[in-house]
Amino acid sequence: MLHNSLYIHIPFCVRKCRYCDFNSIVSESKKIGRYLHAIEKELSVLNGRYVFNTVYIGGGTPSILTEVQLEKLLHSVIRYIPSSEIQEYTVEANPGTLTVNKIGLLKEYMVNRISLGVQSFQDSQLKYLGRIHSSNDAGNAFVSLRKAGFKNINVDLIFGSPEQSLDDWEKDLKTVVELGPDHISTYALTYEEGTSLTRDLEDASIHKLDEYVELEMYKTSIRYLTSNGYNHYEISNFAKYGYECAHNHAYWKNIGYVGIGAGAYSFIDGVRTSNEKDVFKYIDGINENKNVISFREKLELNQFASETVVMALRLRQGISNTDFYERFGYTIEDQFGEQMNRLAKYGLVSYENERLKLTEKGLFVADTVMTEFI
Repeated sequence: MLHNSLYIHIPFCVRKCRYCDFNSIVSESKKIGRYLHAIEKELSVLNGRYVFNTVYIGGGTPSILTEVQLEKLLHSVIRYIPSSEIQEYTVEANPGTLTVNKIGLLKEYMVNRISLGVQSFQDSQLKYLGRIHSSNDAGNAFVSLRKAGFKNINVDLIFGSPEQSLDDWEKDLKTVVELGPDHISTYALTYEEGTSLTRDLEDASIHKLDEYVELEMYKTSIRYLTSNGYNHYEISNFAKYGYECAHNHAYWKNIGYVGIGAGAYSFIDGVRTSNEKDVFKYIDGINENKNVISFREKLELNQFASETVVMALRLRQGISNTDFYERFGYTIEDQFGEQMNRLAKYGLVSYENERLKLTEKGLFVADTVMTEFI
């Protein structure tokens, strides 16, 4: 048995947000019922094969499920996954679909971490992004979670939208700190192909925020959140001591994880696979006992090593040469010495005490730095 992380994908939403390119569709109750049955069947195959330290139910919008549907899903997880081994159990929730009764179910079924998709505390921003909830909904959902006894809550926020000012962002940061979540994720708005936001950009009905302003927003996030007791432990993530997201560390450290559901990825022993992305093909495939894996690749050792460095550089602590050597049988310098020297010369990475990491200067151009290791 291996210790891994389990991801379960719920691809249903009330409606698509303008910026979203995740594998999600507008929900219909009948479809959800069939999908949950398929999820349970896929989970049953895992029974006894793995020991999971973390479970993460994401989407889409898991909180869109009715109370009956949510209980069916949560019961399936507990039925097939040894709950005694689960240290961190996260469910994503939208403030517009999270109710007191659903919160009660999550608590009853031993979920111990909630990731609340707030994105903004300003109604004008929420409307612009296509969110279904209001600022009041967000505050009320957070308070309800605390009242129910949830001691580990993450809040997601987005910065950099075209109609957002630095002052708007500072207000959002002030509001979130006043609420006092245990973990805060701040993401720069991205324009993904096929989204309505990108279509508006292409026909010039909107314009991207100035890069300088976006960078100032990011720097403000770091200054403000760290000065208020949040450790900036990953490019986009801040946590109070002891509340860093264990599940995401499996991705950042490029260690094993299993994905369940339509379009979900798994990465086991250097082999990456993904399930059929189309929800209906996934459901039919599971019901007909077919193999629903639509993509598979076995990474060559140097590619595996390269991806491991890229992912680890997202963490402020970077990557230890000792750990790297134990995994791959050679040092970081053996494969990336030239890149390390060049980037260090420009002050973008540091290599001290046998640990490679981004400098603060490198942090602000992280995507560019990481391409050097691909």
